[in-house]
Amino acid sequence: MVSGFQPVSPAGEVTAWKNGYWFDGTSFQKRDMYSVDGRLTAKQPRHTDRTIDLTGGYVTPAFGEAHNHNLPAPKTNEMIKTYLSQGIFYVMVQANIPEARAQLEGLINAPGLIDAVFANGGFTAPGGHPSALVERNIRSGSMTAGDRDGGFLLPVSSVADVERQWLRVRRQRPDFIKMVLAYSEERGPGWSPPASGDRYGLDPNQIPERIVQLAHRDKLRVSAHVESAGDFEVAVAAGADIIAHMPGFWPDTQRIASKGVGIYEIKEETARRAGGQHITVVTTLGGQLRDFEGEQAAASYRKALLDVYRHNFEVLTRNGVRIAIGSDQYRSTSVPEALAIHKAGLIAPAHLLRALSTDTANTILPSRSSFNLTEASPADFLVFDTDPVADFTAIERIRLRVKDGRQIP
Repeated sequence: MVSGFQPVSPAGEVTAWKNGYWFDGTSFQKRDMYSVDGRLTAKQPRHTDRTIDLTGGYVTPAFGEAHNHNLPAPKTNEMIKTYLSQGIFYVMVQANIPEARAQLEGLINAPGLIDAVFANGGFTAPGGHPSALVERNIRSGSMTAGDRDGGFLLPVSSVADVERQWLRVRRQRPDFIKMVLAYSEERGPGWSPPASGDRYGLDPNQIPERIVQLAHRDKLRVSAHVESAGDFEVAVAAGADIIAHMPGFWPDTQRIASKGVGIYEIKEETARRAGGQHITVVTTLGGQLRDFEGEQAAASYRKALLDVYRHNFEVLTRNGVRIAIGSDQYRSTSVPEALAIHKAGLIAPAHLLRALSTDTANTILPSRSSFNLTEASPADFLVFDTDPVADFTAIERIRLRVKDGRQIP
């Protein structure tokens, strides 16, 4: 167990949580709740072991991080402490070495600790993203040559390659599958990989669809790395369950100069289809939003790209697409991600709070009861002195953290 983060209340304790305002996904409602065997109920049990007076505090579901690669980390204990201290109880690791879960045994998925799920290696084209990252890590000694094929990367160039890799994938027991798409609209007849760089992904013809077919056959969800609106369309058409990025999260200045920021704008028809398929889109915009403040090179397209981001949030929300918060920032988390989105005015505070909490948790752990503070929901919640809908920056000032009905210091 991570030192200093043992739960401070005993397991099995029945607790009454009095005088709190509980978030219902839109606003806060005053009510009393009880935690019994790690679940919430509004029904008063026959007995309670203790009563906690929340003294008018504002209660939200715990937060999640739907896209990162922080686990394991050079200082794993510190990373886990950071997540817990920020109220982030659930983490989705969207590509990792297959040995990651074994390296984290006893540090995750246990009482008082974070819950994490893992993609293991991601399907991409030979030499495609994120091959450059893997090569850097091999040179630094943090990865091995084996991670080029069957480790962090699963390179495929045909449906037959996918089927050959699948046996290896299943032996590694991922929680979900990751596939990489990057500027799919450029992959026409005669396409060849660029002479330098890895800003490309899978051939969009048949391969993404076959990956989804195999994953769904084996009861696994598929998360798709996308960069352009064209990638978004390919992922939706293939039947992906999660879109791991908002298009334009990593803008390509050369492509913007030649084609304009419209290459990142999601079409209404595609958003409608995504909503009908119950797809979730993960944000990962915080890094770029912060870079805008200091990057002179972005000055020429900053406003236009912000308008595209705003359009994308609006068209997705209008069509019922769930938004989850993830940072994809190695030294950051979903809390600064949400704060950057709020600062840019891209989502209304109540929607953003629901995305950071309920919707992200349900994206990471869909088989559990909904994380929405209703009857039989997990007793995982945070308490604030200030209403985060009225002052979104309150998410940085947590008074109380509770997981499985037990307080975490």
